[in-house]
Formats: sequence, C-alpha cells, structure tokens
Amino acid sequence: MTRYLQELELTPSAFAAFVANPGDRGQANRAVVESVGGMLIEYYFGIGSHKVYLISEYPSEVSVEALTIAVMAGGAVTSVKSVAILTSAEAVEAMKMAGGAGYRPPSS
Repeated sequence: MTRYLQELELTPSAFAAFVANPGDRGQANRAVVESVGGMLIEYYFGIGSHKVYLISEYPSEVSVEALTIAVMAGGAVTSVKSVAILTSAEAVEAMKMAGGAGYRPPSS
C-alpha cells in the first residue's frame, strides 16, 4: 500500500461541533479510512490552523479519491490535499535507482 500525508481544511462549524461534543476524531476517521480499504496511521490537529493532518496508507489512488469525495460530501471539510510519501529507507532506494537511470540534462 502507498502511504500518504493528507491535509484537510475544516470549516468553522466543524470546530463548533468539536467544542459542543469533544471526542477523539482520529477514531472516527479511522473507520472512514478503513471503509475504502485504507489504514489510518496517525491523526493530527495543526496548532494555530484550521487543518488536520493524516498519515494513512491506501491500496490505490481510487481509494484515496473515494475517501476525498466522501469527506468533501459531508460539508465539514473545504479541501483535501493528498501527497504520496516515502520513508527514509524508501527514499534511499529511490536514490540508488536514480543513479542507474542514465539521465543527462539537456546541454546548451
């Protein structure tokens, strides 16, 4: 599965709901991520911002988009950004692979 960093921008009414009914939103979101075949690894609130951040794994881009559509349809989120990410070890593997790619920049 591919790992993603996801940034969700929340509405003021979402925060009003948090104040009225405090609870672990990470657990609530875990079920939604799992419903599209994913796995929620971490759930964070940004300090001084109106954003939350998820580290999740999904089996396909279709799963990521399905989650985005479901969350956006709920109305408490105004945008979702998803970036595929690598661990440090995976990045080293990519660096080694890049060394054998034979790429040459254009010359002037």
